[in-house]
Parts: sequence; structure tokens; C-alpha cells
Amino acid sequence: MNIIKRLALLMAIISTSFFTNANETQHQELDNDEESGFHWELDLGVVAFYQQSLIESLAEYDKEIGINVVASGGIYFDNFFAEVAPYSGRPFTFGYTLHKSETRQLNLVAESHFFEISEEEQENGNLLDGINTRESSMEVGVEYFGILKKYDFRLTLLHDALNEHNGTIARADISRPYFTKYVMFVPGISVTYIDENATDYYYGVSPEEATSYRPAYKADSALITTARLYVERPIDEDWSVIAAASYSAFSDAINDSPIVNNRNEAYNISVGVLWTF
Repeated sequence: MNIIKRLALLMAIISTSFFTNANETQHQELDNDEESGFHWELDLGVVAFYQQSLIESLAEYDKEIGINVVASGGIYFDNFFAEVAPYSGRPFTFGYTLHKSETRQLNLVAESHFFEISEEEQENGNLLDGINTRESSMEVGVEYFGILKKYDFRLTLLHDALNEHNGTIARADISRPYFTKYVMFVPGISVTYIDENATDYYYGVSPEEATSYRPAYKADSALITTARLYVERPIDEDWSVIAAASYSAFSDAINDSPIVNNRNEAYNISVGVLWTF
């Protein structure tokens, strides 16, 4: 186990974690009335967005304005949960809570961190013509989170569950909600480590896939650093105006990939309305 994996494992044992925002993670406030039984939370929104994707060939809207429907919330039954929080960078997650207190929680989780990369999914150009399909993933592992002096921390350690990339992912995240009389702000930052097995599976190019415009490439382990901001301004009890922005920077192991075509950043800016059930 290399030093980064050792540090990730150590952080998973000693760290506390993050919740995303008041609508997306109310179950993490650990209300004693919701210690058991079934409940659910759901927010639906419509947003206009402008983005640059990491892999331009897969993007229907790249550096263009588009419209998207977003959902956040979850379903909770005793210690089991399924939830999604798109504006915190949290993918759709299945989980089981092993332990929780007023400020800490330890979960077993299953998440999908990689989407399919294939010629069939290509929206623009011919950069992905003839490549082998990189299947979407499912990773399983542990997350440990809590609240410390108004800061919310999370650390997640995951490994491939479907024998697709055989890789490990470690993610550390911190955010802090700020409240004014009318508006909630939630800035956050995260750092994700992806080992060489996962990076090479998704972003490497085998000799069989190499062409005159797509040379063979073997990817090493990679880091992704993401900064984000979520803003919510309630209109009434059910409706809010929302805005979100995120910026991700990728290390050389990813942006040197011929599949990425020298992109080293991705970003998204969105504005819209949110309906809270």
C-alpha cells in the first residue's frame, strides 16, 4: 500500500465529515425522532447551465447553455439510506449506517464515480471512434463524517465492486454553510485521489486502440481538486431560487490522456428554481 493510500486510510479513521446543505442532508443532523423508521426527502429543480466537460466528445452541451432537471434528497429506513446531492459533488449513494452520534456518522456506502466512455456514447467529433468501452462503475467502501466548529468534513475510501477497473478512490471534502437573513451560502472544496488502475482503465489508450490522432497512453494515479459554491434564496415555504458553480482541476495523468485531448479543467455554472416537497 503506497503512502497516499495509507494517509487516506488514516484520515478515514480520525476525520469528521461534511454535510452538503440543509435540503440535501437533513438526515445527517441526527434528529432523535428519525433514529428509526421510514422517511424521505425530495427537492426538484429546473436550472439553466453553462459548462465545460472533461471529455468534450461525450458532452451534448459543451460551452453551451442548456436546461436540466435536477433532484436531490433521499429515502431512509432505519439504518439504510439511498440519497443523491448533485450540488455537493455526491453521486447517487446507497448506504448503511454503522454508527452515529450527534456530530459523527460512519457508513458503509456504494457509489458510482465513473460513467461509461464508449463510441456509442459519443456526441461530438470522432475522437472516441474505435475505442473499447469503459463501463460505468460501482465502488463500495466506508465514509466517515461529522460536524466540527461549524465546518462539515467527509472522507470516503472506496474500491471497485464490479471488477471493472480494480482501482481505489479516496476523497476528502470540507464545507461550511453560511446563513444571512435571506440567503444560504455553502462553499466547499474536495480532493480526490484515483489510483493508477482506475485512471488507466478510463483514460489510458491501449496499443490496439491507438490511431494517428490517438496515440497509445498508459495513465498513472491522479488527483482531482474541486471547488464549489451553492447559493439558495427561499421565495416561500416550497420554492427557492438557486445558483451553483463548480470548478475541477485534473492532474497530468488525466489531462495528458488522448481521450481527454489536453483538457485539464472542467466547470459548471447553473441558475434556476427549486421545489421542496
